Amino acid sequence: MIQIQYFDVSEFDSPDAPGSGGNMRLSTLLKLDKARWTFGKKVRVTSGFRTKAYGEVLKKRGYEVATKSAHYTGYAVDVVPVEGLGADLLKWEMFLNALWSADFKRFGIMNGAVHVDDDPTKAPAIWKYGNTNNTVWAMAQNWYEKKIR
Repeated sequence: MIQIQYFDVSEFDSPDAPGSGGNMRLSTLLKLDKARWTFGKKVRVTSGFRTKAYGEVLKKRGYEVATKSAHYTGYAVDVVPVEGLGADLLKWEMFLNALWSADFKRFGIMNGAVHVDDDPTKAPAIWKYGNTNNTVWAMAQNWYEKKIR
């Protein structure tokens, strides 16, 4: 049996559905575990599996939620180092490099966190959210462009 080392499956539960972290895709969990090992510091899951009902709750709270979010199928996680990222561009780049080296190719840059997913139906991409710091976004775009060349 394959096990993840750095996370408990319950960390990926949708807030409205205890035990739903078990719906996460093994590919996603293994990649995230590898990224955590590479990064070398604790990482916190801010969102893992998400029910559609909880997606609606987030929309009502004003968050940007994709209609076909990879969170609904267990392919996506939003993560942040426990110590935070802030505006430290070097720390952001180190964190993104760890996620890339684990074979994530889809990145959503938020204010202080990163969405990654390995949904096989979606193309590699990088995007920002409405709350994304412009300096961080410029660095992330440049970083991504270098990676995909």
